[in-house]
Amino acid sequence: MAILVIFVVLVFSNPFLYRTATLAWQPSPVKVSGEFEVGILPGGLSGYDSSGNGYFSGAADRFIQTARLYHKGVIKYIIITGGNGHLLRDFPPEANFLLQELVANGIPADHILVDAKSRNTHENALFSKAIYDSMHFSQKAILVTSAIHMPRCQLEFTKAGLPTIAMPCDYDVLQEKNHFLSQVWPDLSLTQKWTPLLKEWIGYVLVKMR
Repeated sequence: MAILVIFVVLVFSNPFLYRTATLAWQPSPVKVSGEFEVGILPGGLSGYDSSGNGYFSGAADRFIQTARLYHKGVIKYIIITGGNGHLLRDFPPEANFLLQELVANGIPADHILVDAKSRNTHENALFSKAIYDSMHFSQKAILVTSAIHMPRCQLEFTKAGLPTIAMPCDYDVLQEKNHFLSQVWPDLSLTQKWTPLLKEWIGYVLVKMR
């Protein structure tokens, strides 16, 4: 048992293995140009404190890139999709906070379409498809989410019948040169980073099998 524990710790704290796995999973960066009807911003980039105040999380790059697409004229509308994903905690819908922040960023409220009921990525896709159809959109939507989340997220939207163009952002690992020692010296903080990556892998397989 001790040997097994040591082996697991060494594997999941190895920077080289984590970087290699993450880079293989993350889609390559994409520069989107042209004019499109709508961009989709899934939740998972903000939260609320116990007083009901909203705050951005480390995934706020999703918000930044979506707002940038609008201000550059690449998209005309934004679909925000995200309710309360905490089944055991009563928080306001995440979409409410994101709507407020997009308006504060200079985006007209009548150009923002809101789904405040979805609780997970599967429902993000289904409810976004309903909004997409109600607006009679015909072009592919620009899907903006974290690079590590993009493969599973886009697959859900494809399964829901909503064609998308992936615009990954919020990269956890970048292509860059690293010193040899930084790649082999154990980093215990990586044991926590494997959790969301493994979640995405397992989730992707389950969506494929659905």
